[in-house]
Amino acid sequence: MEQRRTFSGLLSGAVFLVAVLVIASFSACTRQEGRPIPLATVMAFKPGTTTEKEVLKKLGPPESKQMLLGEELWTYRHVLHKGFASVNTRVHVLRLRFDDRGILQSVEQKDRKYQSLF
Repeated sequence: MEQRRTFSGLLSGAVFLVAVLVIASFSACTRQEGRPIPLATVMAFKPGTTTEKEVLKKLGPPESKQMLLGEELWTYRHVLHKGFASVNTRVHVLRLRFDDRGILQSVEQKDRKYQSLF
């Protein structure tokens, strides 16, 4: 009978350990959408001189392109989700506006952080 209790205690301890390891691994989950947008690369873009071709070479194709009053608006977005039960989300959006000749006219960046609990 004593042997049975010891085995039962070991089994429940092992189950507890596995549960803790599973929960710990979920809390470190990271998921991302889009590609990171390097700040140094963006800082090198100069309105009035940087071309669409140069941007494509540095960042690749944008997530979206829109026409706005004869100009083209390119949007790049990188979203990083960290955690499982408590999720920290960072959203970095970069918008580049080009004239009809393909010359960069403006650069706009937004960086937001959110936290949510499940």
